[in-house]
Amino acid sequence: MKKSLPLALFIFLMALAAPLAAQKANLTQERCATHLLHNHDHDKHERFEGWLEKVIEKRRQLRAAGRLQEQVHTIPVVVHVIHSGQPIGQGSNITDEQVRSQIDVLNQDFRRLNADANQTRAEFQGVAADIGIEFALAVQDPEGLPTTGIQRARGDQSQWNPAEQVVMKSLSYWPSDQYLNIWVADLPGQLLGYAQFPVSNLPGLEDSPNTATTDGVVIDYQFFGNQGNIINNTSGRTTTHEVGHYLGLRHIWGDASSCEVDDFVADTPPTNSPHYGCNLDRAVCGSLNMVQNYMDYSDDGCMNLFTQDQKERMRAVLENS
Repeated sequence: MKKSLPLALFIFLMALAAPLAAQKANLTQERCATHLLHNHDHDKHERFEGWLEKVIEKRRQLRAAGRLQEQVHTIPVVVHVIHSGQPIGQGSNITDEQVRSQIDVLNQDFRRLNADANQTRAEFQGVAADIGIEFALAVQDPEGLPTTGIQRARGDQSQWNPAEQVVMKSLSYWPSDQYLNIWVADLPGQLLGYAQFPVSNLPGLEDSPNTATTDGVVIDYQFFGNQGNIINNTSGRTTTHEVGHYLGLRHIWGDASSCEVDDFVADTPPTNSPHYGCNLDRAVCGSLNMVQNYMDYSDDGCMNLFTQDQKERMRAVLENS
């Protein structure tokens, strides 16, 4: 895997870490805290989007000329199970089977092999995409020894707020230039998960903080995978959503209450707020909303697609970061 892979998680293009302790109340009321974990710098954001637009256009030109050979990228994953001393299978000390079920869900969703792909609304079937990215639990640890790709670590508290992520992640971490780190823990409030933004020297991100030791994705154990200690009607789409952030995607409403602010993806219709539940007829901002997109807040059973332009964005970030 390219050393630059973990540097893909910069969709919001934040310059400096926010004072997390002051945000605890907001963070625990959010389902996805990714957009709240960092300050937003508009100028940096625009520089990055300008860079990414040129990269995507170049990819399209090469494809049209028959000079772009799309390959399936496989990302090695280590899952750190953070618990407070429970036996395996109880509380946040989830089973290996639950972990493996989540890897299966990621591969199905990113390759559009999910069983509910045929339920995508007809208006959006034409833009639904196989991303061509797969995930595999690591088979070698950082020392080159055999591993299952599943690490268990005991912490001294039962729940972990995002403000405490540095301490939590220090319990178990593998080099983020070699692995996608996923931490599974008990998160407070309504929080389902979040993704961490790394250092990068790409245009618009030159002053990003050096946070390699916290680079990765965090998921509440009750929303990880589709079997085991999970909440009813959960099918692993929280992790699909957060890994989408890791690979360069914004929420489809652009994290703003305005129809003029979007996710910089042309084939996701504009919307001005997240969607909850599964109202397939929802229409705001003058068009039918893509509530089945993985980057909305819809129910797990409602989500079933990434789009072609989201694919372009994720692959551009992965291959050029």
